[in-house]
Amino acid sequence: MQADPHSRSRGALDAVLVKFAESSDRLAAIGAILERMDHAQDALLANGHSLQGQMENIAGLLNHMIEVLTPERPEQGGPSLADLLGRLITQQAALADLMKHTLEAVTRLEQRALAHASLAAPGRA
Repeated sequence: MQADPHSRSRGALDAVLVKFAESSDRLAAIGAILERMDHAQDALLANGHSLQGQMENIAGLLNHMIEVLTPERPEQGGPSLADLLGRLITQQAALADLMKHTLEAVTRLEQRALAHASLAAPGRA
């Protein structure tokens, strides 16, 4: 009769070990997913910085082209074509900067949500 309580506690221990192994496997899978997401975010940010640099370069070239191709003083009243196009390019650069900041904010929010989800996940299991 003494073997019976021992076998029950051994069975309970085995069940706990199985659940622990399953949880460990789930955490490893989550870790792999987070690693892939981290690499993807790094690539996205690198591409974003590259595109921003390219856009700034193009904006500079366009400004130079406009200055070369348009007269200093417009024949009619109002801003010159160079001024108007310069303003447009400046606005586009500001829009690109805003989009960059939006992407960074979304990335930070996503990281916080993932951190919150990972903290909440063990309580659900």
